[in-house]
Amino acid sequence: MTVIAPRGRRRIAVAGGGLGGLATAIALSAIGEEVTVYEQARALGEIGAGIHISPQATKALWGMGLRDVVARTGDVMTGQIQRNMYSGDQLAETPLGENGHYRFGAPYYVFHRADLLEALASAVPGNRVKLNHRLAAIEEHPDRILLHFENGAVEEADLLIGADGIHSRVRSHLYGEDEARFTGQMVWRALLDASAFPDDILGPHGSCGWIGKGCHIMSYYLRGGSIINITTQSDSDVWQEEGWSIPGDPDRMRSYFPDCAPQLQSLLDAVTTCSKWGLFGREPSQNWGRGRIQLIGDAAHPLLPNAGQGAAQAFEDAYVLSRWLGRHADDPERAFSEFRRIRIPRAHAVQRQSQANSKLVHAGDWEQRQEAFRAREAAGDTPLGLSWIYAYEPESEWEIRREYPLSFEPRS
Repeated sequence: MTVIAPRGRRRIAVAGGGLGGLATAIALSAIGEEVTVYEQARALGEIGAGIHISPQATKALWGMGLRDVVARTGDVMTGQIQRNMYSGDQLAETPLGENGHYRFGAPYYVFHRADLLEALASAVPGNRVKLNHRLAAIEEHPDRILLHFENGAVEEADLLIGADGIHSRVRSHLYGEDEARFTGQMVWRALLDASAFPDDILGPHGSCGWIGKGCHIMSYYLRGGSIINITTQSDSDVWQEEGWSIPGDPDRMRSYFPDCAPQLQSLLDAVTTCSKWGLFGREPSQNWGRGRIQLIGDAAHPLLPNAGQGAAQAFEDAYVLSRWLGRHADDPERAFSEFRRIRIPRAHAVQRQSQANSKLVHAGDWEQRQEAFRAREAAGDTPLGLSWIYAYEPESEWEIRREYPLSFEPRS
């Protein structure tokens, strides 16, 4: 990453100590800013589940100086098989490459979320993460911002980055009660001991997706193949509880996926503990910030998980934001404006792609699904139409604004 140091070190507050907030702190510190992360929890931590970091997000992390960090923390996913949930028949295959020969120029990583969070936290310079700081109020002044926290602390900053997720308090301050809506889908997650299964249980790439009617399941290895991560997603008419990781009932989880192929059933039968949550989202919006305040990640553009881009887009945000603040060191409001001009079209397109893929993957029309997969593969795309996302080059394209048409619109 090219370091463009500001003329004077600014005090930048980052609200939210999740993956996006920590990456932002690292990227901004690399251009000479004085960054402090404020996290509401008493300890940094993530749920015990997997996360995908696609090649363009890997490149964004590389641009922040984190190449070695991600290499020693994550597992390279060499490709993925998609199968019919009921028959086990292969529907599609997505090769991604390995050993320096990568389809999109960088590895596609999978991480245990807790491992990635710990790695990023250790890379934040100066241990500048303040825990137990739940934001209560924000005062905007022409030359500074005052942050009031529920623990009684008051902190002053020159700029504020809201990386505090879909229920962002920074966003609420800017735009009022902008409630996220339930999408009609829910997720279950579980971790399994990989040694209890045959070595080929997940196929040649160690990653297998299972597609059904109104549901799908992702399964892949973590921590050097010692753990199998299972993530399910299913349509649901009612969601009574809201939360990121609520304890679930394994039998209830299994009831959402009847009549599975034996290979998949063996994985589901082995689940003894699981977590669940409803998927919430917003329609794409131009409301990403104003003045000295900028939103990133889910606070700006929450994503359904149907393109695997939640954390990946936050990492893109962090890198691109650092480049604009580096270029316009004396005019941060212009830097934020330019960041929004570049990032909004891309993030909105990823949101639309995720929504379209949700409809396609959960469609009951198997012929339509196969037709779409084959057409995309014949055109050199991935089965879910994600090549345009993966092929992005953050280090050379960070200042280029593009409009992105959807590669596939599902039939009504």
